[in-house]
Amino acid sequence: MKKIPLVMDVDTGTDDAIAIICALMSTEVLDIKAFTAVAGNVGVDLTSSNTLNIVDYLGFDIPVAVGAAKPLNKELHTAISHGRAGLGDVTVPKSIRSFYEKDAVDTIYEHAVAAQGELEIVAVGPLTNIAGAIIRYPDIIRLIKRITIMGGALRGGNMTPASEFNLYVDPDAGKIVFEAGIPLVMVGLDVTLKPQLPLAVVETVKRLDNKFANLAARIFDFMLRRCGQFGFDPPNVHDAIALASLIVPRLVTLNKYVMTVETEGTVTRGMTVADFNNVMGKEPNVSVAVDVDCNLFWDWMTGKFLSAERN
Repeated sequence: MKKIPLVMDVDTGTDDAIAIICALMSTEVLDIKAFTAVAGNVGVDLTSSNTLNIVDYLGFDIPVAVGAAKPLNKELHTAISHGRAGLGDVTVPKSIRSFYEKDAVDTIYEHAVAAQGELEIVAVGPLTNIAGAIIRYPDIIRLIKRITIMGGALRGGNMTPASEFNLYVDPDAGKIVFEAGIPLVMVGLDVTLKPQLPLAVVETVKRLDNKFANLAARIFDFMLRRCGQFGFDPPNVHDAIALASLIVPRLVTLNKYVMTVETEGTVTRGMTVADFNNVMGKEPNVSVAVDVDCNLFWDWMTGKFLSAERN
């Protein structure tokens, strides 16, 4: 089976780390060309070093490119729930490898050209790097097969009552990406809040003895303690669900909508607005995940860790 050429754009905090681990356990179906880092959960110096450290610790030499240090037009707003450095109290050995010589935008474009229209992008942080690629290289629009994002929501938010974190951080980038005409799948809070981390999955991963499981178990432990100690940010693995939806399409149910991103407003900044009643009379531009098979997701993830143990 032909592998899926993939660039994964991350703002590596705790759930990004789980998604990266899952991606690296899926190289039988993914041809991961590069990871690109963006400021989001923490600053880009930390998201990029977290990413490089994880990739190297798990035994891969996949390029990691440094991306945007701030949103296109807004001040950077980072998260508080991932700790000062992004991985809570989890430490990963420091890589001795250098970052890729090109920045994230040039890296994305390089692989889009090389893949000749087949490149998939999974973007699980603010969309600054993706929008930057569209701005710098407008011809990239026809070179990307699809972008799958973790971000947004049809209803509700986790930054304001109307907006999700990634789109709140850089709504201007979100608007560019949503309206670019590139096939777009939005895996948002409507589904990523549903599969809260089961203790049975945690215990299964803890019993295993491989680098993937050992790192994930430490991150899961932090996520559970964070929720118990502070009473917020339940242990959801948002970004891994977006990645899994690419590998296992039947995992999510998709509905198509005309959508845009609101760039201003005290409450509505970053709101992903769907035209439910077709007021605009346009063709849908976003496929939105509206449901997820939670059991299938946890079976898929657990299976990945078990396969890593056998290998």
